[in-house]
Amino acid sequence: MNHKKTSIIILTYNKLEYTQACIESIRKYTPRGTYQLIVVDNLSTDGTRDWLAEQTDILTIFNEENVGFPKGCNQGMELSTGDSILLLNNDVVVTENWLKLMNDCLYSSDEIGAVGPVTNSAYGDQEIAVSYSTLDEMWDFANTYNLTAEPDWERRLKLIGFCMLIKKEAVDQVGLLDEAFTPGMCEDSDYSFRLLKSGFELILCRNVFIHHFGSTSFGEMPEQRQRLWNRNREKFEEKWGFHTSYHAQPREDLVQLMNEQDRYKKMNILDIGCACGATLLNVKYKYPNAELFGIEKNEHAASIAGLIGNVTIGDGETISYEAEAYDYIILGDILQQMKDPWKFLARVKESLKPNGTILASIPNATHYSVIFSLMKSKSLYGKNEMLDHDTLRLFSLSEVQRLFVQSGFDEIGYKMINNEVSTLEQRFIDQLSSLVGSNDNTHLTAVKYLIRATRSKNSYSSLEILLEQINRGIDVNETVLEMTSMLKDGSINSSMIISTVNTLEIDRQLVLNILANQFFIHGLYNDIIPLLNASLEINSKHYDTLYNYASLLHSIGADREALMYLNQIEEKDHESGHLLEKVLNNLI
Repeated sequence: MNHKKTSIIILTYNKLEYTQACIESIRKYTPRGTYQLIVVDNLSTDGTRDWLAEQTDILTIFNEENVGFPKGCNQGMELSTGDSILLLNNDVVVTENWLKLMNDCLYSSDEIGAVGPVTNSAYGDQEIAVSYSTLDEMWDFANTYNLTAEPDWERRLKLIGFCMLIKKEAVDQVGLLDEAFTPGMCEDSDYSFRLLKSGFELILCRNVFIHHFGSTSFGEMPEQRQRLWNRNREKFEEKWGFHTSYHAQPREDLVQLMNEQDRYKKMNILDIGCACGATLLNVKYKYPNAELFGIEKNEHAASIAGLIGNVTIGDGETISYEAEAYDYIILGDILQQMKDPWKFLARVKESLKPNGTILASIPNATHYSVIFSLMKSKSLYGKNEMLDHDTLRLFSLSEVQRLFVQSGFDEIGYKMINNEVSTLEQRFIDQLSSLVGSNDNTHLTAVKYLIRATRSKNSYSSLEILLEQINRGIDVNETVLEMTSMLKDGSINSSMIISTVNTLEIDRQLVLNILANQFFIHGLYNDIIPLLNASLEINSKHYDTLYNYASLLHSIGADREALMYLNQIEEKDHESGHLLEKVLNNLI
């Protein structure tokens, strides 16, 4: 393909040796006549300016102050004459065929606005594992890597600005970089989303590798770098209404739990809490025939995700779900934010096709950092803590497993995601283990659990079977005894009973009232009120429910409250009339 000229824009601030290596690699691996080289220097003091002044093939802008990355790039973009613009860090070494392969992708579709390569060092997911340890070895690695026979292109939400190739027509439509992010960081995320909102697609060229030394400008100032990150992320969130990292990162760890044999199968995939849709894009890359659906309560993030799939704006815990509609449902770190995750999971299960699968991640409440924070009376919740501000519930591994068992899933598997620990942290973990006499402390380093749970095709959960038996009057006493045992050992609770009752084709009020009466006999008083409330939600004038409520309240001396329920009974019989007489006598 005969591509037009590319304007390559490089910013410099000292680090002459990196700049020389970068430009030398461009000259070596990029055909003459296919590019324009523009360097913007931000007042270097190490000889960079003298060296640049000697280069006859470079158009150089010498700034008399450090104007930062966004403004410096904009200066270069305004001078560019190419048909595409490449923003390139000076701590990059390019490789064989790099620009040709990226141009092949950029011009393969009118919809594509920008592309980028993979590398060895990046703060995002354009980073790949490499097998080299020296630059000499890197050339061999790159020469093999960049000769990929088939294009390997993945649509993305954002591209990292260390090497970003953009069509000039896209720049003309979208404009220059936002200088509010000066001196740098987050301007590439901002530009990526501006391209998306303008109707352009962003593509990661997985078949193009370049070497990136990484963070030569800020690497020697880690504290300043972190402050800058935090400040510009706040600016980004103020501008866009969502977080540049949290809402835009694909959950590849969950997508990897899908069956490889489904790669070309037509499937419906639902991501609840889909944020900007990065995970859905990752699904589409690996499963090209999948239909994508999402639910997201952040309307700003949902507006981006809506460019990718069929996205509903709303709270996943309260909206309705179509029965047996999805092959996979993805729940990325949202179950701990649910008011009633048991009820939610039971509802969502019914939206799975037979043999459909839930892919979920849940933070681990027994991680050593949580225990340490409790012991030191430190904050548990926050942007940089193990638990975010939206966390309503804490789950240990046993509670995670019980959650899915109670929700009626039959095939449940889990995987621990562990973090690296320092020597000091390991000593703390070992001491915790010794206190409980356990040799297995893997759960203490598990940051989260990844769950794969499948809805079996032809099986009821044990709770569903018991409720069906009560509805049909089969061995009611024995059935209730089994359920009371399950309540006492914690394997079910009233919320789970109610959510399961609501999924079955039974006389719901009959079953709820039978259970309320039996639980009263067995002394399970805390579980009675939720059952009666659930029954009243179905029919607020239901005789048995009103009578049972009044009888319960009378038994504990709450006669005024009991009278309120008795007065709602429209046609009283002998039994309710007798109870009314006793209540009134107590109130005299």
